[in-house]
Amino acid sequence: MALATASKGATSVSDYFAKMKSLADEMAAAGRKLEDEELVSYIMTGLDSEFDSVVTVVSTCVEPITVNELFAQLAAHEQRLEIRGGGQHSSANMAAKGGRRDYSNNGGRGGGRGYRSGSSGGGQKGGRGGGRFQPGVFCQLCGKEGHPVVRCYKRFDKSFSGPPQKSASAATSSYGVDTNWYMDTGATDHVTGELEKLTVRDRYHGGEQVHAANGTGMEITNVGHSHLYSPNLHLKNILHVPQAHKSLCSDNCLTRDNNVFLEFHPNHFLIKEQVTKKVLHKGRCEGGLYPLQPSKNKQALGVIKPSTSLWHHLLGHASSRVVQQVLHRHKLPFAQESNKTRVCDACQQGKSHQLPYPKSFSLSSHPFDLVFSDVWGPAPSSVSRQNYYVSFIDDHTKFVWLYLLHHKSEVFQCFHDFQNLVE
Repeated sequence: MALATASKGATSVSDYFAKMKSLADEMAAAGRKLEDEELVSYIMTGLDSEFDSVVTVVSTCVEPITVNELFAQLAAHEQRLEIRGGGQHSSANMAAKGGRRDYSNNGGRGGGRGYRSGSSGGGQKGGRGGGRFQPGVFCQLCGKEGHPVVRCYKRFDKSFSGPPQKSASAATSSYGVDTNWYMDTGATDHVTGELEKLTVRDRYHGGEQVHAANGTGMEITNVGHSHLYSPNLHLKNILHVPQAHKSLCSDNCLTRDNNVFLEFHPNHFLIKEQVTKKVLHKGRCEGGLYPLQPSKNKQALGVIKPSTSLWHHLLGHASSRVVQQVLHRHKLPFAQESNKTRVCDACQQGKSHQLPYPKSFSLSSHPFDLVFSDVWGPAPSSVSRQNYYVSFIDDHTKFVWLYLLHHKSEVFQCFHDFQNLVE
């Protein structure tokens, strides 16, 4: 920051003031206008030690001093120093440098205060202007950067109640997030720094940038669209710029894409249809800006209690006893069904290992005309470590032979043994 590092050096007071005012004008053109108190602080910070007496007097003043009054005091003090330094500079030379004519509108008042500062002698540095600018340090009293509270001259002003608090209730939500779109007649496109405001978005691979009023370029990362429910408006081709602090709504794009026109009044603005002139939205002016405050689309949804069968499906087809325990233990809403004996088809199909056998009406006339055989296993645990068995059932006599097996591979040998036995 050039103002924070500028110093008077060997230049005259008039040239030093011209330089500082030029730097202040550059900041104002970039969108950061300085108040008189801030400019006075920067000017006193850059003064040499020979102006310590003036700095001390100005810093301990209860009433803030203006830039013109400060120039009058410094010019008078500079003239006094040159006269005491040997008289080599005449008063005519001082007037040729510009004197108080360029900055002071009250020569008598400035001269008097300058005389008192000159006669006060070299005192200690006090107030805010007594030291150099400290970047990143903010005063807890006045809220300005560059000095701590112990060096703020506002601490002597009993009528000072702190920096003005700007209300952001109209521009922010209850969570401190700015949800508004600000109408901008100078914007060529919709711009936002919040990616969440884009309902549909695509990655931007171009090389163009968004240029602010001070000429700085900001990168575009995404392009998308958004929809405002109240009023019912579409925002198309929105540029997502992460460096943007506010969401700007281009008046030209808004009117062209939605077939509407805008009316701006001192205290409000209107969005109307072009054909019927019907008012679609009326917004207020907040702090010189026209925020478009979208309201969310509120829908009323019907609420029904799920049945016990639905809870049975949601809980992974648990048994009826487990479902009832879960519903009562956690106090979940449910609708009791009249048919408690309802069978779940999915449970029956999932628990079945094979399709049912068709009904058979055949009957063997002699033993061993038809023998049924089945292999079962493995068993989870067995005392004899025989984890399988094979059964043979005679269809005529219904006699059963059961063989215990250690391994399933023994079934074929067991069949041969059974065959030899019955033959």
